Amino acid sequence: MTGRDPARSYEPLTDDDLLRLGRVADADLECFFSRNPHLTEWRHRIAVVALAQGAAEHRLRGRRGIKDIDVIVCFTKPPDSKKQQVRRTVVSWDWGPSKFGRCSFDPPAYSGRRVDMKYWLIPEADDPVVAVQRWLRKRARVRHDPSRTPDLAHEPVILIRPDLGRVIWDPDNEPPPKQTFEGHGKPRGLAPS
Repeated sequence: MTGRDPARSYEPLTDDDLLRLGRVADADLECFFSRNPHLTEWRHRIAVVALAQGAAEHRLRGRRGIKDIDVIVCFTKPPDSKKQQVRRTVVSWDWGPSKFGRCSFDPPAYSGRRVDMKYWLIPEADDPVVAVQRWLRKRARVRHDPSRTPDLAHEPVILIRPDLGRVIWDPDNEPPPKQTFEGHGKPRGLAPS
């Protein structure tokens, strides 16, 4: 990237920030399970909570900047499940006023950076980290051209839980940051501090 994008924050993401993102994931999961009581047995299927995409790339190298913060929750799927995701829509939270500022393209309802929560299903394995790595490797092969259709598998993944801060995925061919000029819908709420 040749210049700094004014819509991005170049502040570092620290371990304290990762811990707070874990609390955002917990709040989002509570909302999800309260709206979907028929899925409460899925609580024991949570394998990992992780920082992903551009914010993970920025945490590793400090150059990309943060437009939004993507957090993934990976559930192990039952062997007979054909689903790829637990829910289709991305749910956004407002990080609130902080060192990260806010993205100028987000609606006024955001006082800080957007935190996007995404839920994914991964195959079961004895080690959840190995399961996520296998799943990402498969996604990277299927979606091999990051310049055409960037995917979760084309950018780093850094654990929030278990093993805070551990980099479990760091591909060589991360795509350049996308230049977008639009924000998202209203936030679910203010991220827990």
